[in-house]
Amino acid sequence: LTAGLLGAVGGAGNAPATAVGDAADVGKGKKVTIGYVAWEEAVASTYVWKNVLEQRGFDVEVQQYDVAPLYTALANGDIDFQTDAWLPTTSGPFLKKHGGKVENLGAWYGPTSLELAVPAYMDGIDSMEDLKGRADEFDGKITGIEPSAGEMDLLKNKVLGAYGLEDEYEVVDSSTPAMLAELKRAYAAEKPIVTTLWSPHWAYNDFELKKLKDPKDAWGAGDKIHTLARDGYSEENPVVAGWLRDFTMTEKQLTGLEADINAAGKGNQDKAVKAWLKKHPGLVDEWAPLPEGAKGAAGDGETARPLEVAWFPWEEDIAVTHLWKHVLEDRGYTMNLKQMDVGPVYTGLASGDVDLNFDAWLPHAQSNFWEKTKDDLVDLGSWYEPTSLEISVPSYVKGVDSMEDLKGRADEFDGRIIGIEPGTGEMNLLKKDVLPAYGLEDEYEVVDGSTPAMLAELKRAYAEKKPVAVTLWSPHWAYDQYELTKLADPKKAWGEGNKIHTIASEDFPEQYPTLAGWIKGFRMSEEELASLEAEIVRRGQGKEPEAVEAWLKEHPDVPGRMTPDA
Repeated sequence: LTAGLLGAVGGAGNAPATAVGDAADVGKGKKVTIGYVAWEEAVASTYVWKNVLEQRGFDVEVQQYDVAPLYTALANGDIDFQTDAWLPTTSGPFLKKHGGKVENLGAWYGPTSLELAVPAYMDGIDSMEDLKGRADEFDGKITGIEPSAGEMDLLKNKVLGAYGLEDEYEVVDSSTPAMLAELKRAYAAEKPIVTTLWSPHWAYNDFELKKLKDPKDAWGAGDKIHTLARDGYSEENPVVAGWLRDFTMTEKQLTGLEADINAAGKGNQDKAVKAWLKKHPGLVDEWAPLPEGAKGAAGDGETARPLEVAWFPWEEDIAVTHLWKHVLEDRGYTMNLKQMDVGPVYTGLASGDVDLNFDAWLPHAQSNFWEKTKDDLVDLGSWYEPTSLEISVPSYVKGVDSMEDLKGRADEFDGRIIGIEPGTGEMNLLKKDVLPAYGLEDEYEVVDGSTPAMLAELKRAYAEKKPVAVTLWSPHWAYDQYELTKLADPKKAWGEGNKIHTIASEDFPEQYPTLAGWIKGFRMSEEELASLEAEIVRRGQGKEPEAVEAWLKEHPDVPGRMTPDA
């Protein structure tokens, strides 16, 4: 089924993701274990590095700990690194205990701050000093987090005493998620609440809060967030250690990522980070630059970012998508394939969730989708033309060369034209416009079916040399398999032909400049496309890579034409 039909065929899920391209495969499958505590900046930075390292070919495992066990695991070599050591103050005692068995790879964010915070609707409370004498408003409670956290120790043993609050307030041991849930409930009801918080934190994005000033500097100087590795890690893994030493995030990047992870919900950290990295192209290459000479022919590290390619279950799209997949993987790219319907493809391209689709029939067949989203898309040009919709008959059916020739000959075809999926663009056009244009609407019934059923009917009739009239389109592999006559359309009832275009997300040319240039120069002839489709059909579903490889042996010049100077 082609894009020209505006098919109603449903998607069948995702094809398996491909492996990392050779140029980006720094890790070669080496195992990396990252430990973290379930604090927002730790989750964000941990899953960032999980994704970055996976894109560089490492096998990454993340493990959640409480604070003290995290440092013990690091000192024992059970994990390779962790990204959330607040130094020199908050995490200082843990580092002091295990310092000889831990490497400090430097700070990636700072300065931080620890604080108590209240909602902005709490008038007259702007400083720690303002809490004095107002404990009744807060039920005498400060909502805390994990009791093992450095902030909790500092609050109980130093900060409250500095402001004479130790007998007035109880610090309630809890957890970070529980504290945030309590804050959310109180905020929604506009009730008084005071919580332990810190900066950076996404809560400052989601709620209007006041950080209580600390005029006595009881919290101490602000920390910086460091990455700590097990002893010997940098010597064993100099490339990764170098990436971690040079790693930095801005407050906007970190709090924005934290907010996206929070919005995605529990268990969706990985998905949220993947989506965030797609919205911030270039960061993977900035944080984990490929070693000199490893970028491949495409240059500038564009091969390091996996391509998200949507495809339709239509012969020409299956063929061209798998052809590009084969050729680009040889050039160091990674292509993730996802089968989708037409509308969601355009929506996905416009949102940036999809990078590329090779089967846009324009300017007519998919014009309604294109017009809605074109401001957020890029047309990389056409690679095949012209297309056409048609009724076809076997060439042994004599005297039927035009739609006009079907008049008065319905008995030969049992009064039937074998159709495809009902509701597709071609079927609607045939029933509503084409048959009436030639006065055939009362003589022929268009039989609803499916593309495979239509092709099976054609195969049976052709084998027995029986008359059959089928809905078809060009390009199609059936013209390579059978001798068929495309019925001429002198009244132009089928309308103007389309060209098959490649369309991409708005940022695609910037993210993949070399590939964008290759795609703009790409062309296929009718013979090439039909023969590739036929090879794929012959080998059967799931054997597309083998079919493409076999076809390329017969067409060895094609990869060079597709990727000149690669």
